Amino acid sequence: MMQKDLMTREEVLARLNIKSATLYSYVSRGLIKTAPHDDGRKSLYMRADVERVGSRKRGRPPRQVAAESTMRWGEPIISSSITQITTQGPMYRNRSAVGLATAGASFESVAQLLITGVWQDSISAWPVIETPADVLPLLDTYAGTLASNDMGNVLGIVALAMGMCGRGQAEISDGNSVQAARLVIQSMVGCIGFLGPTRRFVRRDPAESLAAYILRAASGTASADALRAMNGALTVLADNELAPATFAARIAASTNADLFNCVAAAIGSHVGFSTGTATQKIESLLLQNAGAHSLESRLNLVREYGASLFGFNHPLYPDGDTRADLILQLMRETPSATPETSETLDFLALAREKLGTHPGVAIALVTLARGLGLPDGSATAIWIISRTAGWVAHALEQRTQAFLLRPRAKFVATSWPY
Repeated sequence: MMQKDLMTREEVLARLNIKSATLYSYVSRGLIKTAPHDDGRKSLYMRADVERVGSRKRGRPPRQVAAESTMRWGEPIISSSITQITTQGPMYRNRSAVGLATAGASFESVAQLLITGVWQDSISAWPVIETPADVLPLLDTYAGTLASNDMGNVLGIVALAMGMCGRGQAEISDGNSVQAARLVIQSMVGCIGFLGPTRRFVRRDPAESLAAYILRAASGTASADALRAMNGALTVLADNELAPATFAARIAASTNADLFNCVAAAIGSHVGFSTGTATQKIESLLLQNAGAHSLESRLNLVREYGASLFGFNHPLYPDGDTRADLILQLMRETPSATPETSETLDFLALAREKLGTHPGVAIALVTLARGLGLPDGSATAIWIISRTAGWVAHALEQRTQAFLLRPRAKFVATSWPY
């Protein structure tokens, strides 16, 4: 590529009149592509992309160009009253997610707020809803055999199974969406038992909170500080605006799919290599045998494989992800945490200082799960269980908008070499 097609960082900042954090955001969102610099430590930036962004800043682009750009990590393209992303983290229907977690709100109350728009701070536990009898034999087939990296897949199966035997049609026709959401979330928690010592589906006890149910299913200790940390994590991860999986749920909802299929569509998107599987990479690579590796050796893993592989530096939170910071802070304040927890926290602090890497929710969740003595795979399950509340809220909102989400493709002819 000719030098005239590339720009230095300083040239881009001057051309667009922006700060470094904004440039990082543009690159992360795919709006400005990069090329390697000669010295290997810097990046050069595509002039055509920079000029395109500059043109967008000067005036409103044509409708087709604007629509095309929003599909590539762009601004939201759907109106929503559920969650707003701010520098202080997500706001759930004008209530701070971090604030709710800090105040000790139950996940049940937060899920109710997202799904119905009504805040009830007195909800400590949902009534027990029995997992359907036709689903239990299906779950029994995974007893003793489920691998930790299959947890996302089995939760997707649970969501689909819940929609069978007429339950999906009933959810739509009978208007029992809240009960359906509670059923699928509760049944997902029971599947964490596949990772625990019994290696079986665990049923919920009467009046048991979801946070306590998760800890018991995974054979963790439901101490007061462990419950506070678990509730806090479930709360701040319940929704994050139009994440890819949330968008998938809304697409399914726009076709009038039942709630169970909408959740299954979201899970299928969440467990992709670029999103939900970050927890598995952290468990199997970054924090494998954590006590046997020095802080510097783990820093070298981040340098070698790249911060994005492990979920550092979320593009929506260039100055640090307040959700992850809250989870890590709760673990610092958990006296019953495992001894390895302090070593992981020291490593993350050092990575932030030396590499400028802000931990994301994947590494925060693995730190939480291991700190509470939960088996690998639990972090993936906790993330999906929590986010299901947001997926349901978005699916129900999409139904009220009554239009099909169906973007058009712009055909581009390709010359194939012969």
